[in-house]
Amino acid sequence: MKLLHIDASPRTVRSVTRKLSAAFVSALRLNHPELQVTHRDVGHNPPPFISDAWIGAAFAKGDFNDPSMKGALHHSDELAAELLACDALLIASPMHNFNVSASLKAWIDQVVRTDMTFKITEEGPVPLVRGKKALVVTSRGGFVAGTAYDFQEPYLRTILGFIGITDVTFVHAEGVNSSDKDRADAMTAASAKLITLAETW
Repeated sequence: MKLLHIDASPRTVRSVTRKLSAAFVSALRLNHPELQVTHRDVGHNPPPFISDAWIGAAFAKGDFNDPSMKGALHHSDELAAELLACDALLIASPMHNFNVSASLKAWIDQVVRTDMTFKITEEGPVPLVRGKKALVVTSRGGFVAGTAYDFQEPYLRTILGFIGITDVTFVHAEGVNSSDKDRADAMTAASAKLITLAETW
């Protein structure tokens, strides 16, 4: 199995999602000794935001009349290639302002690209990413799952489904900023779910 592991937290030792996702990868290795992991740390090394040159190049289909377009898709090509090459995707992201972190959104904007991960036809958009599954590990300061405040899970399900990844599992660690007890309980519960999931994922 080829796994693409995206860490999207700007935190280090205090990051809940980094700890949980690393534990999941370790458990997954026990069941898949052949596991190959590509680790992309967008939390500490965020991709650039898309630019005017990026947009022009993405829709130019290789016909770069403007010199500024050359090289504009370098990061996008690299990140999309990693996604297309993997069998499974692991996203570890805290909730920021009820949604994904800015660095994860920047990664998404680089990989969700016409004629790369989806295409536009007369019948509408067609996904180009096939045969992959995804696991999303999140942390939330409060308790928002299933409420109107949770834009994170619906957004990720929608955007991943848009490019063709519809087999998506979520494991949330909620209430991590409520109290030390709530934080410990959330991490214990999420860890147990992930260890169990690693046996069959």
